[in-house]
Amino acid sequence: MTEILAFILGVSAVAFVWVVVVTFKTAKLAKQNKERIRSIEEWISRNDEMINRRIDQEIERTNQEVDTIYSVIDSRLDKLEAKITNNKQVLKG
Repeated sequence: MTEILAFILGVSAVAFVWVVVVTFKTAKLAKQNKERIRSIEEWISRNDEMINRRIDQEIERTNQEVDTIYSVIDSRLDKLEAKITNNKQVLKG
């Protein structure tokens, strides 16, 4: 009977040590995963910010190009209007 009890206690002690070791390894792994997740979130945040900046820069550049085009068109229309006005006066007079 004592041999069976000693065997059971020995197996229980080994199982307990194994459970403690597995628990600590799991806790360590969970901590590493938490750090990795935080690192990935920071990376995603930085990339998102960079993409938003690039989009804003492209929008600004496009707006400047459109303003330039409108300015050129306005200038050409003013010149055309001046020519038409001058031609009407020549025809009237």
